[in-house]
Amino acid sequence: MAESLFEKYGGFDTFTQVVSNFYQKVLDSEELEHYFRDINMDSLMAHQTNFIAKALGGPDAYEGRDLRQAHINLDITIPHFQEVAELLEESLEEVGVDSDDVVSIIQLVGSLQDQIVTQT
Repeated sequence: MAESLFEKYGGFDTFTQVVSNFYQKVLDSEELEHYFRDINMDSLMAHQTNFIAKALGGPDAYEGRDLRQAHINLDITIPHFQEVAELLEESLEEVGVDSDDVVSIIQLVGSLQDQIVTQT
């Protein structure tokens, strides 16, 4: 059986770091930080790490809400979604994920746009 991307890059240790770095970048963004005011970031990062694990072929420990329901009241725009994808791309590159795998992961994220973006 082929090794998953989750396993290839070190599993939870690596992707916990990716998620931590990613959210630091998001919180530093003047365009994005307002989405995360009054949010329990520890809980959100745990959910995100589990979501990424599942999406990349790791264990399925994700217990978060449906993506559309989780984002419906946030009025997320396409430019904000794109900035989030760019920050995730940077975070993946910083931990040494190969460029081809970064492209695959970002394509996966892009496929979720219709479930997350609610404003044009």
